[in-house]
Amino acid sequence: MKISEVKTCFKIADVVLNTEHAQNHIKFNYLENLKDEKGNPLEQIRLRKRVGFVYLIVVNGEIIKIGGSQGKGGIKSTMNFYEGAMQGGPSIRSYGIHLLIKKELDEGKKVEFYVIVSDEIESEIKGLFGSERGMVVAFKEMEEKCNEDYKSIEGKYPDWHFQSRGKGKGYRWPEWVRVSYEDYRKKNAKKSVKKDNSEIV
Repeated sequence: MKISEVKTCFKIADVVLNTEHAQNHIKFNYLENLKDEKGNPLEQIRLRKRVGFVYLIVVNGEIIKIGGSQGKGGIKSTMNFYEGAMQGGPSIRSYGIHLLIKKELDEGKKVEFYVIVSDEIESEIKGLFGSERGMVVAFKEMEEKCNEDYKSIEGKYPDWHFQSRGKGKGYRWPEWVRVSYEDYRKKNAKKSVKKDNSEIV
């Protein structure tokens, strides 16, 4: 599906190869002049506000992944998981998408990120001892609807609609990604053991 067919999203960044970092292969170039889906200007601070949103990864104009989040730190915080996925203890999702984006960029393709922001709605929020009125966002339902909308047109989910921990709807990760991820985890585990041993006196 072409991104041009989607009427509810707006672009936030181009992704390019990172030639300056020792570990991470990609970086996000965020648009300086942000505009929403209606063409209205947006302040950069919007990318750091806690909102529910769906993000679309687009390669050469084609949507290849639809995901969602509402994490603290907003849209940029979620994108940081992908950008910095070659450090620390990333999930296979962050690690795998990082490598797949690098592969597309190495092949000379254009990679972009778009988002669909969820409107907040007032609802009753229950705690342990009672409830109160508050603002909530339904990003998960929006993410599922976007994926189902895509499937209703294309007859399948987006190409990078991979399973989470090998479960649920979605495709299996490519073998080379899974092998690379396991190697990364083993190397990280060895580094942790060496660090722990060096601190024992």
